[in-house]
Amino acid sequence: MRWYSFETIKGSMAVLMEGNTLYRLILPSLYSDIEVLLKEYNNENFEIIHIREGDISISLVNKIRDYFTGGVINDWGVKPDISNLPPFYRRSLEYVYNIPYGKTMTYGEIAKAIGSPRASRAVGQANRSNPIPLVIPCHRVVGVNNPGGFSGPGGMQMKMDMLQLEKAELGNISSKNILG
Repeated sequence: MRWYSFETIKGSMAVLMEGNTLYRLILPSLYSDIEVLLKEYNNENFEIIHIREGDISISLVNKIRDYFTGGVINDWGVKPDISNLPPFYRRSLEYVYNIPYGKTMTYGEIAKAIGSPRASRAVGQANRSNPIPLVIPCHRVVGVNNPGGFSGPGGMQMKMDMLQLEKAELGNISSKNILG
């Protein structure tokens, strides 16, 4: 496994991958030093490779950069590995993985969909433990009357930015389709 660090318009990011399998993703933050974050997350001392702007060797990195500039990404082209999470968390996040671009679901809707209708708080905890945000789009999970929480770098502002980006891009797609 290797960490790949790279820049986006939202700040520095990193992904932990081996081949086509994704184990971890650190969301961007303009206020966080990626090297400091990597020291915190890299407890097994995996090699760290910095992907420079213009380097297209890692497809996922290109898709992430594209996402943050308004690209609609429906297939990240990687296999998320969440096998180290407890079974309920895995079930929750496997369901969240399939929430389409630009759509949202509530914690309660997900709990009901996975057969545990009274476990909306546990769904929230599963999202909080998501090691692969963005690819497993926990930002698309909201409360009934509020945006819910978000514990990744960038916090709630990052969640709101991603939701707004997807909403705006869907609006552009709809306009293009209507106007031909």
